[in-house]
Parts: sequence; structure tokens; C-alpha cells
Amino acid sequence: MTDTVFFESVEDRHAQLVGGLTALERRVREVARQGATRAVVAAAPVEFPRPLPIPVEFVPVGTPPPEGARRERADVIAGVELAGEAARRRAEWALIRRMNKSFEGPVDALINWRFSMRLTRLLARRSLAVTPNHVTIAAIVIGLGASFLASRAGYAMFALAGVLLQVNSILDSCDGELARLRYQYSRLGQWLVNLSDDIVDNLFIVAVAAGLGGASRWLGLAAAGGRILVALSTYLDVYRRTGTGDVFAFRWWFEIQKATADEVYNPASPITWLRSFGRRDTYVFVWMVVLLCGFPPWVIGHGLAIAAVNVSLLVLHFTVFRRRRA
Repeated sequence: MTDTVFFESVEDRHAQLVGGLTALERRVREVARQGATRAVVAAAPVEFPRPLPIPVEFVPVGTPPPEGARRERADVIAGVELAGEAARRRAEWALIRRMNKSFEGPVDALINWRFSMRLTRLLARRSLAVTPNHVTIAAIVIGLGASFLASRAGYAMFALAGVLLQVNSILDSCDGELARLRYQYSRLGQWLVNLSDDIVDNLFIVAVAAGLGGASRWLGLAAAGGRILVALSTYLDVYRRTGTGDVFAFRWWFEIQKATADEVYNPASPITWLRSFGRRDTYVFVWMVVLLCGFPPWVIGHGLAIAAVNVSLLVLHFTVFRRRRA
């Protein structure tokens, strides 16, 4: 791919907002991720609210492209030419539909996106000035509220707590969609998302156990404790190797030969489908359903099962690694 990209536009369509960014800014960021190091734009200048990853030079309309430059349209987004408001909205939705998580569980893929992506489209309006971290914080507050209600016991409190936790799960998709849509990635956001999920989920288990009372309290603490142990081990391993909080960089002993997360979560692999049922979107949805059905002990039992499986895998993981090092 050539280092220089020459952008053309028609009737200043490149200045239209699509998903919170001008079409031109979006196209420049796209080609920069593909390896371009310079952009030349034959169109009316547009101001960029944030620094761009590559330099951009504006030239008069009709100026020929630099020698060897690759020609692109600055007014075509997600394969849609921005010829009018209807086309702009169609391009925006097509773009947002591509912002799903790289590795989705079944509930995210079938249900949650129908809510999260519409909310993401609303939040992406520049006038709202909402960042992905704002969405994450809102999700944390809702998750903590769900835990508080669960601790109060009674069918109504448990049911409402389950619904709020599902809202938290949907917002958990929104922050990532918004970050990808507006190129608003940050290391803080990565840590905030992953840590908040673990904190909210384990606190919810403990809260349901407190609401049930009796022996459930100790079982809830055991479930949360096991899950926390595995989470801490995962974070420490990932941070030691990558310096980030990207949990998708973690590899079990049987995955160490897989270099990327795409290899680990290969959709053609039966293991990927099996482990997708242990994804957060799936078990949070199940928790909501059982709480609406009036069976909160399931949350404790499910939490214990997840903890038991993960702690067992963790013990095997360190055992295998020690043998290999020896």
C-alpha cells in the first residue's frame, strides 16, 4: 500500500457528521490504521477537534493527485455515498453495525446489540459530548444499584435487580461500541471496563447471597472469592506480559501456541462455542431470567460452578507451566 492517500469529495459531503466524526476524519483514521502516513484532500478544509494519527494537507478542488498516491473518496462511508440525509443515516447505521465486540457471546449476538447499538448511535452525537468512560461509569452505578436491591431480598427486589444488571450488561457493550466508533481508546478505559465487570458481578453474587441469608451468605462469599482469585491471576499474567489490562491476551496452557485472540476465539472451533456460554453477556441474562422467575439460589449455584471450574483450570494452568519450566 502506498504511503500517501489522495482524498476527493463531492459538494463538501466530507464535512457531514457520521457517528460523531466528520466523514473525512473517519476516512483519514481508517487509512492510517491500514498503514498510510500522509493524506492529501482535494476539498474545502475541515477542522478536526482531535489530533489525527497522520498529517493532512488540503488542496484546491481539481488538483491532480501526487504521483503514486492511492485515490479514495472522502464522502463514502461503509460503502455508502453520502448523497443526502437518508444516505448519511444509512451509512451511519451500517457503520455502527460493524462496531460489535470482536468475540461475542450468544446473548450479545442475538439480543443485546439491538439495544446497545441504537443507544450508541444516540450517544455518538457530538453535541452530547459523552465519552466511553462516561458510559462505563454509568454502567458501574447501575450495577451497584442492582447489587443494593438484591441485598434487600424479596421477589420484587430480586427481579428489579436482575433487570438492572441486564441494563448494565447492555451498557457494557455500548462503551466498547462508542470507543470503536469514535476512535476513543484509552488504557484507563480498558482497565475500567474489565475491573468494573468483575467487581459488579462478584458484588452481585454476594448481594443475592445476603438477601437470601443463612448458609447462602457463605456460599456467595466462596463463589465471589474463587472468581476474584482467578481474575487477579489473569490480570497479573496479562499485565506482566503486555503491560495492559486486555484480558483477551490471556492464554491458558492449552492456548499458548495461539498468537492472537482471533485464533483463540475462532468461530469455527467448537471450543469457542462452548466457552461462549461462560461469557458475561450470557450468564447475566440467565441471572435476570431466573430472578424474574423467582429462583435466586440459581445465581449462587451458578457463581459457585463458574468459580469451581475456573479455579480448577487455574491450578492445572500453574501445574502444567511449572512442569514445562522444569
